[in-house]
Amino acid sequence: MSFAFFIPDKVFATDIVILEQNISDSEKVKLNKWLSYGVEAVTETLGELPQDKIEIELVDKRSTGEPVPFGQVIRGSPVKVKLQLNAYATFPEFVDDWTLYHELSHLYIPYLDYPSFWLNEGFATYMQYVVMLNSDTINAELFVNRVSNGLVRGEQRTKQSPGQLAEVSDDMWRKRAFKRVYWTGAAFFIEVDNLLITQGQSMVKVIAAYTECCLTAESTGIKLMQDFDQIADTGVFTDTYKKYYMRTDFPVITQAQIKLVSRYYAND
Repeated sequence: MSFAFFIPDKVFATDIVILEQNISDSEKVKLNKWLSYGVEAVTETLGELPQDKIEIELVDKRSTGEPVPFGQVIRGSPVKVKLQLNAYATFPEFVDDWTLYHELSHLYIPYLDYPSFWLNEGFATYMQYVVMLNSDTINAELFVNRVSNGLVRGEQRTKQSPGQLAEVSDDMWRKRAFKRVYWTGAAFFIEVDNLLITQGQSMVKVIAAYTECCLTAESTGIKLMQDFDQIADTGVFTDTYKKYYMRTDFPVITQAQIKLVSRYYAND
């Protein structure tokens, strides 16, 4: 069964269709409200969804203790966002879960080559918290705490998943190096965003321009960085990429860098 997804008083360029499995009518009301909130939060931060149509598939997994234990983007025609969830979770629990914001953020950049997956996952990991901050889902203090804790987990996993970042990213699933790949990528975007903000730009401004002019279904990491640099009239993406993609250590991101982006994106 599927149903169209509408938000009162909101017009979205993307046609969104919800597919659901084993979910009662009363639970659908709550879930539709949550999806409305999540899509609005993402689009207010990053701009309209770039796709003409997406499907969101909800699969009820009541045995889990988390609101949304798993999500993935399936790049097809149309693009599908698949979410496993515990339909018993409350609306506030769904809103506070990062998974929906993460998966929707993936839709704003191309599917990259496997050695560059740290960019795909790092972008979505960083943006999940930028979206939550910008939409007042979390405050600046929580943003700093959650990002800081994530970076610590990434550093710890780097010790367990040694090697050059591009090689570890290429074999992320077998190595189970998710936290290293995700959070090294997030560190990259925090570092780049700091440089952009000091130049009067920002990551979300670059993404808004990129989705208007240049978004493709697939690309490579270096090509994406070159596209971003051309849009921003800078070299920070390519220069920082060259520092990251073969590195074997976890980058040092300071509290000052995290707080700078938190101040920039906080919806005061």
